[in-house]
Amino acid sequence: MDRASDLSTIRNVIARLRPGLAATQPIGLMDIAEVCRRRARAVVARDCHAARDALLAIACEWDLARDRLEEQSDACLAAISGLLR
Repeated sequence: MDRASDLSTIRNVIARLRPGLAATQPIGLMDIAEVCRRRARAVVARDCHAARDALLAIACEWDLARDRLEEQSDACLAAISGLLR
C-alpha cells in the first residue's frame, strides 16, 4: 500500500473508534496508542504475538521529535495501518 492509502485507513479507523477526534485535529502518538488498544481488544481471535510485534514495530518507527501522524515515515504508517486492518 502507499502512504495515502495507509493514512486513509488509519483516519477511517480513528473516525470510527474515536468520533470525537475531528478529522482536521492533529493525531499524535497517544491517539494512535488509544486506537490500537481499542482495536486489539475488539479483535479477540487475533494472534497475540503478531499484535505484540506490530505494536513494537510502531513504537520503533514512531519519530518522537515529530508527534503528528502525517509527519511519520512510510514504514511507521504501514505498521499502524497493518495493525488496524
